[in-house]
Amino acid sequence: MEKKRAFIVGLVIALLSFTLVVAGCTSSTSTNSSSTAPTQTSQTVPMTHTANATNVTLGEPITVAEGLTFTITLRSNPSTGYSWEPQFNHTALSLISSVFISDPNPHHLVGVPGSQVFTFHGLAKGTTIVTFQNISPSQIVTEQTTYTVTVT
Repeated sequence: MEKKRAFIVGLVIALLSFTLVVAGCTSSTSTNSSSTAPTQTSQTVPMTHTANATNVTLGEPITVAEGLTFTITLRSNPSTGYSWEPQFNHTALSLISSVFISDPNPHHLVGVPGSQVFTFHGLAKGTTIVTFQNISPSQIVTEQTTYTVTVT
């Protein structure tokens, strides 16, 4: 009789433990936690935005003063495996950062698209080309956009 009782108590404890683990896996929190990943959330992100520059429409020429920075923003969804890769003259420009900013995601869904924001620094006066290639997971260029940047 003691063995049967010990078995039932063990089974109840195992079921309670399993229930707690499952409940913990499906719970959600509404607190904001900081992340070390370079993903940020923004309410509105323009297709292309440049700071300290002129002519900010997608693909149009950009003018920036020497020593100042500018940004180029491209629509992106890294969860698909595709990524934008910039190619540029490293003596004329310096890539300061590349940050993904997701679209609003109030339901905390996975795979939400957003924008990739590239920040460049104008190093030397002159005109140069920045080419962005959208690379697939199989390393195929699926899309390309080019910007002419003049550093004054």
